[in-house]
Amino acid sequence: MKIRCIANTGESLPEKYIDPPRGYTRKVELPLTIGKEYVVYAIRSWQGIVWYYICDDNYSYYPIQTPAPLFEVVDNRVSKYWQFMLDPNGVLRFAFEQWFTHPCFYDKLTDQEEAEVEIFEKVKELMDAEDFALPPLDVAVEKLRETVSV
Repeated sequence: MKIRCIANTGESLPEKYIDPPRGYTRKVELPLTIGKEYVVYAIRSWQGIVWYYICDDNYSYYPIQTPAPLFEVVDNRVSKYWQFMLDPNGVLRFAFEQWFTHPCFYDKLTDQEEAEVEIFEKVKELMDAEDFALPPLDVAVEKLRETVSV
C-alpha cells in the first residue's frame, strides 16, 4: 500500500486525532514531505481513528505511527506480507507476521532490540520491492480465460 502526503501539520487533523499528551496538537509539524509517497508497513484502526506506520523523513530504524488524514491513498493494494488481527477491544490491525507473533514486537523494535530491528529491515526491504505493477484483476482473468480452452 502506498500513500501520498497531503498535509504535515496538526492544523489539518480532525479533532479526534488531537491528543496533546501524545504530541498531537494543532501546532505540531510532522517530518513529512507534502507530495512525497510513502510505503505503509502496518495499519491500526480503533473507533474510527486510523494510523499508518510509515518511515517518515526522520526514519532511522522503525516505522512511525502517523495519522491517516495527512495522506491520500495512491495504491490501495495491500502487501502480500500483511496479516489481519482484530483484538478483543476492537483494535483492527494489518501488519507483517512478526508484528503479531513476536511478543511486544513494536515495543522491542522502538527500543532498538537487535532481533526486531533486523526483522524489520528485512521486511521493509521485501515490502519496498513489492511489484504493484500487476494488471488489474479483470485483465488478468481475461488473459487466463484466453489460455484455458473449454
